[in-house]
Amino acid sequence: MIKFIKCIDVEQIYEKVYYVICIVNLDIKDMISRNNHMHRKTRHKRQGFEVNTEAIRILRTLKEEESFYFYDSIGKPTGENAGSLFDFHEKIKSAKLESLVFHLQRKDFKNWVNKTLGDSKLARRIGRIHPSCDDNLRGKMCSTIEKRIKELREAS
Repeated sequence: MIKFIKCIDVEQIYEKVYYVICIVNLDIKDMISRNNHMHRKTRHKRQGFEVNTEAIRILRTLKEEESFYFYDSIGKPTGENAGSLFDFHEKIKSAKLESLVFHLQRKDFKNWVNKTLGDSKLARRIGRIHPSCDDNLRGKMCSTIEKRIKELREAS
């Protein structure tokens, strides 16, 4: 259960984010989007809970218009989209190799992870993956994302 906090100031909402226990299917972006400190790494410790707001922000579920939409080539959508880092990881496992190469060459994955999810660490790691046409590509992508999800879960 999420407690609703009556606050006048957005900063107060940001400071009281420790009430959030569940980070899956949680969209706190609306609550903190006007906050200038959104990209700040912050830990809050209250009542025995420690919450890393950066991890919560990165692992949140996005609005549909912020989702990543997969394409095989320009003008040829696959019909698949990812609305969170967890979902993105699952879609990478089953996406066509052609689609993975297309998006890596255009740096679409790197840009979406950096700009939409706000995870510059993962974006840099994805940017270093060479877009080759073999199954090692899928394995590299999956292991890179899995490692980052593990880091974020441990941090939150």
